[in-house]
Amino acid sequence: MYEQKQSGISTQSLVNLLGSDDEKVRTKARKSLVNIGKQAVPSLSVVLENSEIYKARWEAAKALSEIGDIKSIPTLVKALEDPETDVAWLAAKALEKFKKAAWPVLLRTLVEHGSKSVSLQHGAHHILRKQKVEGYNDLLDILRTSLEKGSATESISPAAYNILERMKKNTKLN
Repeated sequence: MYEQKQSGISTQSLVNLLGSDDEKVRTKARKSLVNIGKQAVPSLSVVLENSEIYKARWEAAKALSEIGDIKSIPTLVKALEDPETDVAWLAAKALEKFKKAAWPVLLRTLVEHGSKSVSLQHGAHHILRKQKVEGYNDLLDILRTSLEKGSATESISPAAYNILERMKKNTKLN
């Protein structure tokens, strides 16, 4: 798939510039990708998941946050475990904006390996810390408490699972 901006620069060329040593080049490329919007999400997701260049992952996370497409949620959840804490932080800030739309992927990830990943726990706590959703607040409080207590990691998966189950039940009722 070959996409072009009006300037004639392809999405892939802009994505490649995210790894530049020149901050101005990276910033300009990111802003151009944000202007492209949702069409740039797949390419940005590949960079965030696979690039060995820290600055490229940071720029990709920032761009995905600014674009705000729900298709980026799975990649952003994976990025909560990025070895660079500021990339993980940007991913958490982006996911926070999605609110309840991010829950299914985030909660499934917590169920699967949240008790083993401190960075995932921290990211999930940041995302969920201020969220209030009628019908879920009791379970959110339990999950937030579990995420806050490093010693209670065995309660994270059940708490996340219970929210997912309630979401399924509520979807069937509607």
